[in-house]
Amino acid sequence: MSALKKTISLGLVALSVAGALTVTAPAAEARDRHHRNVWPGVAAGLAGGIIGGAIVAGSQRPAYAEPEYVEPEYDYAPPPPPPVYYRRAYYRDYPPVCELEWRRNRYGEPYRVEVCSR
Repeated sequence: MSALKKTISLGLVALSVAGALTVTAPAAEARDRHHRNVWPGVAAGLAGGIIGGAIVAGSQRPAYAEPEYVEPEYDYAPPPPPPVYYRRAYYRDYPPVCELEWRRNRYGEPYRVEVCSR
């Protein structure tokens, strides 16, 4: 408890004790039931209730809990991942580049041959 709370509580206790000692109840008197001198009693009851409530409230110790991490809740969903596109790879065999050449056989006769670069 802080020093200010202790001082306020001690002051309230002192005021309530002093008020109880100075205010004494008068002797019972037989009077008319519509007597107008009721408000001092009402005020004393309210003051006593307020002071007593403050004393009771000041005597309770506050309960502290350890702080704990709470995952924040989002009002929106995270964005979806970007779409993945697959392209099929086609490897084409290009036709060979071919050309005709003249060659000679072992007898020296010429003949045409198709020669490809691949």
